[in-house]
Amino acid sequence: MIFDSIGRLIYFNNPYKLIVEIDSEISRYYLSLIPKYIQLNKPKFAPHISVVRKEMPNLLYWGKYENQFIDFQYENIIYNDELYYWLNIYSPKLEEIRLELGLTNASGITRAPNGRHRFHTTLGNVKYN
Repeated sequence: MIFDSIGRLIYFNNPYKLIVEIDSEISRYYLSLIPKYIQLNKPKFAPHISVVRKEMPNLLYWGKYENQFIDFQYENIIYNDELYYWLNIYSPKLEEIRLELGLTNASGITRAPNGRHRFHTTLGNVKYN
């Protein structure tokens, strides 16, 4: 199933980064469904969707949507690979914002770890500390 939600756009400078801050209850709920025997490390940052990271955007439009709310959809399926657990995210508006910033509609960092979807939110990882 696909669920609708909203999040707030937050821009950072030095380095340039754009995220969508999402409701932490989404992450908390899906984390609760992962079996306890899986030693999952929580992400370093609060639940979010990375939109721009480790890229140089067109600064003419940088900050244009600061603190605005944006609609997105997420799948209710928890995906994982050998390191990460995540939810797939869908948002034509985020793709438009990336294009407006002179970037492609997705990047290696914004894509889901398996590369199949343009955006994701990380639930956790199984990296060794």
